[in-house]
Amino acid sequence: MADDFQSKAAEVAKKVLTVGVGALFLTEESLRGLISEFKLPKELISAVLDSANKTKGEFFKTLSHEMMETIAGKVDAKALLQSVLENNEFEFHVKMSLKPKKTETKEGE
Repeated sequence: MADDFQSKAAEVAKKVLTVGVGALFLTEESLRGLISEFKLPKELISAVLDSANKTKGEFFKTLSHEMMETIAGKVDAKALLQSVLENNEFEFHVKMSLKPKKTETKEGE
């Protein structure tokens, strides 16, 4: 009986961990399917999905902020831009056409 309880607890813990990590990388539909295995009320599923979306947004916002700070600390943007401008040629191709407007004629003219 104790072994059965431990195996069920381990299975639930594994699913909860999968949902937690999956919240970052799974689509909402995939996450919804995973959560539906728990047979929870719709309100609770909705709350979990909202929380997962919020957490995912915060995670990627923090990750991008940290990455930009790291890059900005290691790259001299002014020197990089100056080097790119000094060592490269820029070529622009523009195509324009001028066409007369089509005018509507009034009836009787």
